[in-house]
Amino acid sequence: MNNLELEITSKAYNDIEIISDFIAKDNKTAAIKLVKLFNKTFKTLCKHPYLGKSREDFTYLDVKFYVVNKNYLVVYRIINNKALRILRVLTTYQDICSIL
Repeated sequence: MNNLELEITSKAYNDIEIISDFIAKDNKTAAIKLVKLFNKTFKTLCKHPYLGKSREDFTYLDVKFYVVNKNYLVVYRIINNKALRILRVLTTYQDICSIL
C-alpha cells in the first residue's frame, strides 16, 4: 500500500492545541516535543495505517486507535484506502466513550 494522504479534522487540531497548551504551562519544551511526536505518528500511520486497533469497547464506529506515549490516543479512519483522517487526539484520562 502506498502512503495514504493525511487529513486532520478541526477537532483533532483543537485537541492537540488543548493538550499542548496544558503541558506548556509547566514545560514548553515538552509541549513542542509532544506535538512533533504527534506529527511523526501521523506520518507513520499514513505509511502503516493498520497499526491501530479497533476498540469495540469504546465505540462501534469504524475507527482505529493508536496509543502515543501511553497517555494519548490518536483516533483515525481510513478513507477508501486513499486517505488517513485523524478524527481526534485524546488523553487516556478523558471519557473516550462519551466523546465518540
